[in-house]
Amino acid sequence: MFFWYMPRFTEAAMGAATLSASAAVASAVTITHRVMLMSDPATAWDMSSRGEAMRMISEKMDAATQGSLDAAFEVGRLAMRSATGRMSTDDVAHGLLAIGVAAARPAARRARANAKRLSRT
Repeated sequence: MFFWYMPRFTEAAMGAATLSASAAVASAVTITHRVMLMSDPATAWDMSSRGEAMRMISEKMDAATQGSLDAAFEVGRLAMRSATGRMSTDDVAHGLLAIGVAAARPAARRARANAKRLSRT
């Protein structure tokens, strides 16, 4: 293996993998806490579990909206770089990865914040 050559795409791919792994762990923690909160029949009519359900839905909608806007911005950046002719093959791969990361970053941020908030209670 040649570790002395790490192109920009490899660094971006490692960042995307790290984002994905941290979001997966945070999502598992969040889902576990929410299932335990919402599956208790004693709290079925409690306002805190209803509030958590509404918060869960609104956060997903907000994260999806923000992710789509961020991804659209990255598509525009890639298109502008392509139109000016200042792109290499490494730039194309990095740009496509940047679009995916931009789309996933708001959801990952919300998942980490929820895992931290629900773990405290």
